[in-house]
Amino acid sequence: MNRPFFWKDNGILSSFLIPIGFIYSSISKLHYHLKKKYISDIPVVSVGSPIIGGGGKTPVVIAILNFLIANQKNPCALARGYKGSIKIPTLINNMHSVKDVGDEPLLISKTIDTYVSKKRKDALELIKKNDYNFVVMDDGFRDISILNKVNLLVIDGNTKLDNNRPFPSGELLGITRKTIEISDAIVLLNDNRIPQKIKKEIEAMNKIKIHTSINYVFRHSSVKDRIAFCGIGVPKKFFRSLEDLGTNVIEKITFSNHHYYSRNDVYSLIKISRKFDKYTLITTAKDYVRFNDINDPRRELREIIDVLDMEVRFEDVESLKKFL
Repeated sequence: MNRPFFWKDNGILSSFLIPIGFIYSSISKLHYHLKKKYISDIPVVSVGSPIIGGGGKTPVVIAILNFLIANQKNPCALARGYKGSIKIPTLINNMHSVKDVGDEPLLISKTIDTYVSKKRKDALELIKKNDYNFVVMDDGFRDISILNKVNLLVIDGNTKLDNNRPFPSGELLGITRKTIEISDAIVLLNDNRIPQKIKKEIEAMNKIKIHTSINYVFRHSSVKDRIAFCGIGVPKKFFRSLEDLGTNVIEKITFSNHHYYSRNDVYSLIKISRKFDKYTLITTAKDYVRFNDINDPRRELREIIDVLDMEVRFEDVESLKKFL
């Protein structure tokens, strides 16, 4: 979803929506409490975020999957496939596109077997028929109907909250203190930028902290001048990462979160690129998987754009092993 303008401050419209937020939160809690409870035969790890979009879940999911593989486990991933058309439990294959399964599951599927399903419990029933011994869920953090899952909460210091209010008044998925409370451990990204208030809340609840480091890699080139474009939850995180790496971002182009690039979008980007050197255009890995033989039939755009890949590395391996 696009971030509304009134999330940027604590103005009249944001304040007006606060009572609706309480109603929404109450209905959500009731919905999860009324859902039939489920116990998975396979260990389930759920990776969540305190905000709507842009919280850093997906790279952490991929990092956990890689960690499990390195420790001789056979995991798979599970996601609902936001904006994807497929509703029944499905294993993503090379024939699926972002319109079928959504961009995040499609990206994760480049690492490991990834399932999508609008109903998580139906997917878990299918998964247990195969030879997996771990399931890592992209979200599902607040789904209390799955009784035996581990909840890992990702808090990213690069995500600066605009008004620090719960949805729909702001971008928080509930009150931060309560979100931390229902987690089993906290995965910290860019922890030197996490506000002291949040750090104190984590300490007060005696939550296990899993520290990380982040490695950024330019997929093709290290040219300094870039035109950066993306359609993600918090575009300024991408732009800031480029600037932190010493990149001169000469133009920033933003699309809506999970934007599906049309052929016209692709042609417009190709037209811009012709004025500059190859790989001047750069985007995120999540955006790159949205380009395919339908919107970029001759691979013209995919051949000339660069990608900033983000790799999360766990520094507290022993802390992570307590849950995996």
